[in-house]
Amino acid sequence: MLTEISNTRALGQLMYTHYLYVFQVAGLILLVAMIGAIVLTLRHRPGVQRQRISTQINRKRSESMVIKQVSSGAGAPVQ
Repeated sequence: MLTEISNTRALGQLMYTHYLYVFQVAGLILLVAMIGAIVLTLRHRPGVQRQRISTQINRKRSESMVIKQVSSGAGAPVQ
């Protein structure tokens, strides 16, 4: 009697039996690369502004918007 195994199951069995160490090393390399990318992104550099969420939330409407009265036809001419 022939046992049918799906492609996904056969691929999983192959990866987790014959290529287990290679699969784990590849995962470890990806983990180290991800941690390295986070460390490089989070370092503080002079001259680079960082986002301050508390300042954005606590700002007043008068500090963030300026309403100007513009008379009709006072804009730049259309070319």
